[in-house]
Amino acid sequence: MLIDAHLHLQDIQVKGVLTEILARAWDFGVCRFYCNSTQFSNWSEVEEIERLDDRIFPFFGVHPWYAEEVQPGWDSELEHFLRNRNAGVGEIGLDKARKDIDFARQTQIFHRQLEIAGHLAKPFSVHCVRAWGDLTNILKSNLTPRSRFVMHSYQGSPEMLREFLDLGAYVSFSWKTLQRETESMQGLVRLVPLDRLLLETDFPYTGSHQLEDDVSAMKYFECLRGVYALAALAKGIDQDTLEKAVWANGTAFLFGTLAR
Repeated sequence: MLIDAHLHLQDIQVKGVLTEILARAWDFGVCRFYCNSTQFSNWSEVEEIERLDDRIFPFFGVHPWYAEEVQPGWDSELEHFLRNRNAGVGEIGLDKARKDIDFARQTQIFHRQLEIAGHLAKPFSVHCVRAWGDLTNILKSNLTPRSRFVMHSYQGSPEMLREFLDLGAYVSFSWKTLQRETESMQGLVRLVPLDRLLLETDFPYTGSHQLEDDVSAMKYFECLRGVYALAALAKGIDQDTLEKAVWANGTAFLFGTLAR
């Protein structure tokens, strides 16, 4: 059984592709999709997509790129989307590569979402670019005993990876990074204990932060099977063993078995 620990089904704009992915997922052994929103304007879209298939687990949150777009009352609305349902908080985090987005505002929005995730005991998915020290300090000050979080598409240093693991993080790697930077990225995969590893496609963002031209169901399954194959190679284990471990990790991350 495969999981995709991070993707954006609401951003698939090619007609029929989402329907085909869901229809063919069983054939490829895909049993759970972690569908992340990025801004208030697509929370309802994610909610609608969730209703299409029981395998979709929704995440609602504000990505740092959209931190300056939130309106008063956004946090109360976020709590509304999260209460009384199986859902996570995401995609949230910090991004210093975006010089056009005020970092203080990013930090403020991130703090508030961590508070909500902690209060409601919801899992959360973290985006980080060039803000590793800031992120670590914030997490150390805001994690609760019930906190469960995943570092999405990790591309930081081995040293920072160890710090996040010490904080109880699950760590997810994406197909686009493993196949593009195989040697260094596979070294990072080897550092993650098997009981903390998650894998993702970040579909439909399979090549960069922009939508790729090839947004198709077959491209999706190629990415998902590809990241599992590369991770199994890095770990030096058979794919069946890897799949069982990632499934167990994903279930623990979503539903409350703590890693630490």
